[in-house]
Amino acid sequence: MSQFIIATHSYLADGYKHSINFFNTEVKNIHYINAYTKEKNNFVEQLEKLLNEFEDEQVIILTDLPGGSVNKESANLIKQYNCNVISGINLSLVLELVLSSDEVLTDEKIRAAVEQARSQIVFMNDWLKGDDL
Repeated sequence: MSQFIIATHSYLADGYKHSINFFNTEVKNIHYINAYTKEKNNFVEQLEKLLNEFEDEQVIILTDLPGGSVNKESANLIKQYNCNVISGINLSLVLELVLSSDEVLTDEKIRAAVEQARSQIVFMNDWLKGDDL
């Protein structure tokens, strides 16, 4: 089974947790890290602890900002832990991935989910006028 780590600045990861639980309260393979909060947690230590815990499973790390420190630190661990990192996440993408019935997600499935999420970012003013079809 794939393990998902949602790692974000501040408490955004908690927001994803509550949103995912709104749609499915039975999900057990999602882990959350709220980085750089008042609790002075060591983000890299927390992330490595989870990665070591799931060393024999597929791990997909979902981060908030492609240029942010959470993503940079996560990306630095890709080769060492053989994990996947996706950055710039939105709820559509997260739900597509974590609610997938596939035990292991192929690179192709991950890429397709990223493309699908990109297509769901819409400037509604243009869309309602028919300019963004």
